[in-house]
Amino acid sequence: MKTQLILAAALLVSTTVSAQSNSYFSKDNKIESKLCVLSANEGFTAARKVAAQHGVFLSRFSSSILCNGEDIRDIAKKETASKVTKAKVEVFAKDAQQETQLCLTALKQGLAPVRQKLGNVDSLKCNGQTVTEFVKRYQNAAI
Repeated sequence: MKTQLILAAALLVSTTVSAQSNSYFSKDNKIESKLCVLSANEGFTAARKVAAQHGVFLSRFSSSILCNGEDIRDIAKKETASKVTKAKVEVFAKDAQQETQLCLTALKQGLAPVRQKLGNVDSLKCNGQTVTEFVKRYQNAAI
């Protein structure tokens, strides 16, 4: 007998800035160097605005300035991607059924208590997944 369970998982924050971000700096006062630093630290859009104030055109589509041999757009993309952390997820029970509570128990305490209760954990489904896959996916979620 396969038991179905529905737990709701809500995305809370999808773009949280990491506290361990790199900080870039310029060794000279050239506008190109300043734009590279700005692109890495604040993003390509910020660099484009400052560039326009200095009569420099930065294209979103073609290479314009190289920063340590790398395209300024790639520097901005790389740094933006490294600053974004995983989305935070909150898991909560949609109902008070025993299967729902077993899924929450598996998240909080691991699979051992669920095995003691059910024996075969493969018969328990949480959000349409096996309980083992569910735990792997949401084990660090807020409950």
